[in-house]
Amino acid sequence: MRFDVHESEILFNEFVKIEKARLSWEQFDGKMGEEHFRYVIQRGDSVGIIPVCERDGKIVLISQFRYPAARGVDDGYLWEVPAGMINKNEKPADTARRELFEETGLSASDIRPFISFFLSPGLLDEKIHLYLARIDDCSEILDVGGRKEEHENLLIRQFSMKALLQMIRDNTIQDGKTVSGLLFYYCFYINND
Repeated sequence: MRFDVHESEILFNEFVKIEKARLSWEQFDGKMGEEHFRYVIQRGDSVGIIPVCERDGKIVLISQFRYPAARGVDDGYLWEVPAGMINKNEKPADTARRELFEETGLSASDIRPFISFFLSPGLLDEKIHLYLARIDDCSEILDVGGRKEEHENLLIRQFSMKALLQMIRDNTIQDGKTVSGLLFYYCFYINND
């Protein structure tokens, strides 16, 4: 299927870009549709890491403050898998290793591509690439991690899969990439019958 961009302009350009485009796209009957305006937040791609401690099978998560999530009864502190943006000319697997170490102090003995998906394709261009990281020694885990120059202050904890499933069920884990990654890991790596 095809689409035509008739006009495009960048409305905002700081940490993210916001693009306004006038476009049309092919309909399912094969005809081109009418022109419409669409907005895109251009952020670039990212990685997330499911760090599994080999000794006991526990999974490492971080908790951090996310201002957009601080609303109503939600205090903005989310449990998440370690994650970060892919730098220009950086391979996603290298980003995953770097972010895992920067955020938790852990190094992976093995890191593998896991699953990739768009986070919110109605508005955001970001595609996340999740990786499964095997950690031989989780004894080096930090209590609080992150990069000071990025203003990160991350609480780091290990959880059993049973505890994580309960945290998803009772809405303690509300981050989409984390819910998706943990359930994918559970379904296809732990309970793969």
